Parts: sequence; C-alpha cells; structure tokens
Amino acid sequence: MNQLFEKVKEGEINESEPHKIVARNTDDIGKILTRERIRLLHTIRQNKPGSISELARMLNRKESNVHNDITFLEGIGLLEIKKGINHVKKIPVVDYDALHITVPLTA
Repeated sequence: MNQLFEKVKEGEINESEPHKIVARNTDDIGKILTRERIRLLHTIRQNKPGSISELARMLNRKESNVHNDITFLEGIGLLEIKKGINHVKKIPVVDYDALHITVPLTA
C-alpha cells in the first residue's frame, strides 16, 4: 500500500483501466477510498466545481487537503484534471457514476 502511495506521489502510476481498483484486502480499499475521498468524488460528479478552491469550499475542507486527495485520486485514475480558462484553474472532473471494486477471495 505504501508503494502505491509513493508511486502516485512520484507520478509513476499510469492506470490503464482508470475506473478499476483491485485491492488485496478490504483494508486497502479503506486506505484508498476514505470517506472524505468518496465525498469528494461525489461532490465533483454532482456539483461540477470550477476549481479546486471552489471544491474545498463546497466540502468545507482546507484547500491543501483537498489538493492532496485530488492528486492521489488523479494518480490512480479516479478523476481527471482539466485546465480552465488561460490554463490557470485546475478543474476536477469525475465522468462516471459508480465504482466497481474487486477484492480477491483467494490468496
């Protein structure tokens, strides 16, 4: 799990199936999809904020924390960042309605 976080942080993750998570166990799912990250994805999908700052206000969270979650989720392919007007604003985009999570039941 720590390796996944490090690879995302270093920009080494290039997810070929952007909306698929395969977890080793249920603990991994909880570390990847925290309650706040799921709320963040839902808010982006429903409210379509025009920037990360606007999203942070919608969530009533610190912008730096929202930015960290956005970076992680983008790194594993669960959201996309589009450039706003003049490429200044970063606009988070979630273009799907559901997540399908696979947890193997065999070792």
